[in-house]
This record gives sequence, structure tokens and C-alpha cells, in this order.
Amino acid sequence: MAAMNRREFIKCTAMTCLSCSILLKGFSCIRAEAAQDNYYLMHQKDLVEAFRGVLAGARQMMKLEFGEAETEKIITQAERYFVNLLPEMPEVGGAENWDVEFIPVAAWYAALYKPLRERGKTAEFIGKMIYQLNEYTWALTPKDKARASGETLFSQQEQEHLRQWALWTQERKYPQNWLAHYIEGDGHTFDYGIDYVECGVVKYLQALGTPELAPYVCSNDFIKSRAIGSGLVRSKTIARGDGICDFRYKKDRPVIQDWDSELKLMQKR
Repeated sequence: MAAMNRREFIKCTAMTCLSCSILLKGFSCIRAEAAQDNYYLMHQKDLVEAFRGVLAGARQMMKLEFGEAETEKIITQAERYFVNLLPEMPEVGGAENWDVEFIPVAAWYAALYKPLRERGKTAEFIGKMIYQLNEYTWALTPKDKARASGETLFSQQEQEHLRQWALWTQERKYPQNWLAHYIEGDGHTFDYGIDYVECGVVKYLQALGTPELAPYVCSNDFIKSRAIGSGLVRSKTIARGDGICDFRYKKDRPVIQDWDSELKLMQKR
């Protein structure tokens, strides 16, 4: 798995949904740039490079399942499909949007799902593979650097940024966007929270005809939270049909939810 020695899937976001983890250096850190006509095509080079990093790790895992020749076919097909998805990715505000990076992350799942489903693999197979790659990537991240990124999430400046972003989503300028509400901490059980009542990842994957992928994207959130010390607890997700995602953060709280706990909840649906 040495080929996966890359930056973490999700580097500059306050919360993940990798997405749903996950996960990219170049794209997540260019949020500060101004959005143009097509945000995704403008950053096509960065997005494709980031996906190639995911494929590099997936290649090592898939070789055990499919052999080298078939794995290369899958990799080629997945990358081609991802590139084809770029022009049609939904407009959600580009650099204005705190969560814009998770649209391409969702496309990673869809791009891998297409060739793998043709070979009899399920959404769970893709979900676990990317989850394991995400775990591996965070394990490579220096602990002090991970913890420092977590510290910033509890700063007054970052909290105000998050409040304003949630209010921005409530303007409903982009139909495919998230709709979020900032939740003030109660001073005891959590420091702050976000309630999502609409999810851009779920909308996008539904539009692609692959809504079954969405819960697996969301399962990655706990990997990052554990690494950076943000103490995430979440009991409901839109992806599982709950109608809301109730993210609650408490600094340095142990994160006990993981792949197994989330899979059990998915299997109950």
C-alpha cells in the first residue's frame, strides 16, 4: 500500500461527510479561490490527480480480488467515468461552499462503483475499500498536525465562519446544495453542532441513480474526527433515511462510532 502515501482525503474542512472523509489536498484547499463558470472543470487537473491517488491505493487492494490485468481495466474505466462526470457535477456555489469538496468525493464512489458493479461487487464493497484507504491515510498523518487542525475547529473565528455558512445555505440559492443549521453547544454534552436537513451528496448520488452509495460516504466522518480530536457523535443521517444529519462535536471526546457500528445501522434499513 505504499502507493497511498499521499495527503489525507479531507484536509481543510470542518467536518466530513468522505464525505464522506475524505480527502484531498489540492481541491479542499482551493476553496479560497473564486468560483468561475464551472468550478469542477476549472479544477479538473487537481480533481483528477486526487482521484488517481485514491485509485493508487484501490489498485493494491483490488489486485488481490481481481488480479493485475483486470484491476488495470477497472482503474482505467473508473478514471474515464470520473472525468466524464466532471462537467455535470451540480452547481452548489463553488468556493462559497464549505462542503463543495464532497461532490467530487461522491463521484469517486460512483466512478468506482460502475466497473465494480459490472463485476458483481456491491456498494458495501466500494464503501469498505475507501473506508480502509481513508484509515490508512489518516494513520500516515502526523498526530500533532492532525490535532492542530482539530484545534482550529473550535476557535471563535471558525465557529463564526460555520454559522455564516449555515445561514448561507438557508438562502437556497442552489437547489442541489446542502441545507444546514448551526447548533450552539449546550456547555456539557457538545461544544457545537450542525443539523443538515438536506444533503448535497445524497442529492447528487440520487441523480446518478446510485443512492445506495451515500451511507458509505458518510461513514468516513468518524475516522477524521477520531484523528483530529473533534469528538463527533451522530445518531441520524439523511443517507440512511432519517431526514436529518445531527452532527455533534465535543473537543477531545473519544469517538466510538466506526465502520462496524455504521454498517449495523445501514443493515437495519
